[in-house]
Amino acid sequence: MKNTIFFASILLSSSVFAYQLAFTPAELEKLKKGEQIERVEEIKNEVFPKVTLAQVIPHSPKENMDVFSDFESQKDYIPGMKKAEIVHKEGNTTDVYFKIHMPMPVSDSEYTTRHVIKNEGKNYFLTWDLLKSEQIKASKGVVNFEEYEGKSLLTYTSLITPKSSFAWAVKGQVAPDTKKNVDIIIKHLDSVITKK
Repeated sequence: MKNTIFFASILLSSSVFAYQLAFTPAELEKLKKGEQIERVEEIKNEVFPKVTLAQVIPHSPKENMDVFSDFESQKDYIPGMKKAEIVHKEGNTTDVYFKIHMPMPVSDSEYTTRHVIKNEGKNYFLTWDLLKSEQIKASKGVVNFEEYEGKSLLTYTSLITPKSSFAWAVKGQVAPDTKKNVDIIIKHLDSVITKK
């Protein structure tokens, strides 16, 4: 990896939630070794933290994005996901309905998010924003696959704003669950692409 700092600057649709990530020299060393970077950031007036994970993973950005953006297959490998259904698709924009099992005392989460895929050269990124939900006030995030020596530098950031007054009870699970899901996604991407 070059001795530079990576920047990913993305403005998520319909919001002022700007995502900009710069790695420290220590984090760059970890990425070189194939280790995962994890950041958990407390946000003012938010119950849940913003979680960011980054790792260099096998395969090209396009290959990874092609598999990641197969939204309906997510129910087959994401733990607790009961349903994933495309409700509208136009160009690079896809609206997807999800139903995910949540631990008690929080009820199962049902929501529809809008996903927009863009690419700049060999790099691909996907943003999502909440369209509709009874349990969630907001859900925003980005998945970026940046070309790196024939592989991809994956960055994944998520921020969820729940409606439930009991959400504080599961706050401690947000970062570990996000990490678990991202690890599963990485394994799934490699498995599917390797079999092609």
